[in-house]
Amino acid sequence: MKLHQLDLNLLLAFDALMAQGSVTRAAETLFISQPAMSHALNRLRTFFGDPLLVRTPQGMLPTPRAQRLHLGVQQALRLLEQQLSDEEVFEPSQSKRRFVLCTTDYVECVLIPPLIQRLKRLAPGVTIEIRILRDTLPEAELASGEIDLVLGFDEYMQVPGYLGKETWLTEPLAGLVRADLPMAAPGLAESGDDSALPAERISLSQLIEMPHVFHSPLGTSEASLDRYLKTLGFSRTISVNSQSYMSAAAIVSQSDHLLVLPSMVAELLASHWPLKSLPLPEDVPDYHLNCVWHPVHAQQPALIWLKALMKELVNPV
Repeated sequence: MKLHQLDLNLLLAFDALMAQGSVTRAAETLFISQPAMSHALNRLRTFFGDPLLVRTPQGMLPTPRAQRLHLGVQQALRLLEQQLSDEEVFEPSQSKRRFVLCTTDYVECVLIPPLIQRLKRLAPGVTIEIRILRDTLPEAELASGEIDLVLGFDEYMQVPGYLGKETWLTEPLAGLVRADLPMAAPGLAESGDDSALPAERISLSQLIEMPHVFHSPLGTSEASLDRYLKTLGFSRTISVNSQSYMSAAAIVSQSDHLLVLPSMVAELLASHWPLKSLPLPEDVPDYHLNCVWHPVHAQQPALIWLKALMKELVNPV
């Protein structure tokens, strides 16, 4: 199969067909007739030796071959489009750009509020759409530009080497407990039953013995804390799994449970709930907040501007 044998306009037709799932709608997208789009689909089928899209009661569905082809075709078309277009200029104060961020509730709580405040001053026409990060990195959406940036912890993301990645923040974990527990009072625990004595830091024994509320936004059953305890030959008792910071905080505020989470969120929740944030043992691993993007879009002035702005908010000078 030789590239010179393929009319490159057919790749535009293929991308439109995959995006629309309809010959008629794909034709409208490219401003050509429906027969012309049908002819393009037939030529694509002949070239690739595959039906590519199959008509079903649910519409036209892509074959496995079409699904494999589409990501690469999208990337090639977007890169070609960028190279052929005039140099893009981004004026924040005049822009109506919508940025789509895929992230966890941590970023929603800690980073998005100050970002919105900064945008109000610098770029009032810019809007932000948040999509929740799931257990699979949205590689296709990053490639197509449907999602601009992914922000999340190493805990939740396995990032392929071809994607751009930068660590923006290293943050220690903290433990949230009910504010009226004896261990939450100011002071130090030195001896005896340290689960009942006031402490400035949660001890290893408390970490092991106390029942935990496990915040798991992606529905995972293990965290870096569990792997840390495992290296010491210990494990913790998880009594409750929660995918929401708010529900986890509510449970802890009415129980003797411990909630382990990044320290900035712990402080935020403690300021709104009857909770106390305490540091964990010093050798517990930190969390690393990463920003991930697709190299196809890395040179977009708008994306460069947003990344710089958000990184400044995470690490103020």
